[in-house]
Amino acid sequence: MRLVLILLSFSALSAQALEVVKFEGKKTIELRIVRAEPESFETYSLINHNGREMILVCANNRVYDNNAKAFIECRNYYNEIAGNFTLESNQACLDLGKFIENVHSAISEEHPFVITLSTKNVKVEKILYPKVDPYTDTGEVKDLLPKPIVREKKMPAKVLVKKPLA
Repeated sequence: MRLVLILLSFSALSAQALEVVKFEGKKTIELRIVRAEPESFETYSLINHNGREMILVCANNRVYDNNAKAFIECRNYYNEIAGNFTLESNQACLDLGKFIENVHSAISEEHPFVITLSTKNVKVEKILYPKVDPYTDTGEVKDLLPKPIVREKKMPAKVLVKKPLA
């Protein structure tokens, strides 16, 4: 009987000794979309400043399993799907898609979309449209030319040099 009590006390101590500490990342993610293009079936390709392609999908899309809500399929730095961040209103998705269809050639690093995502709620918090007029009758010729491929900008490595002691 004493042996059973001793074994139970050791098992209770080992269960309490386990501590799990998870890394808490950013509460919000800010995407700078420098290129956006319409795709098929009410989906839109959004490319951020690192060249990662996200997909904007409006609600009730048969290609995406009749999703009930609009969402942005967000990819992380490693180009893996980090999550589907939902939009509260499908009308906001449709308006955004219509805007992308009208001015996708003018969206650039000078005129980006800024989309704020909440990692806590897994929702889109805010969308800032670029300052581009979809009804303009003038523009820049460079907007009509093919865009260069968006690549990640590499920062030069810092080299530490030790100074000799004098």
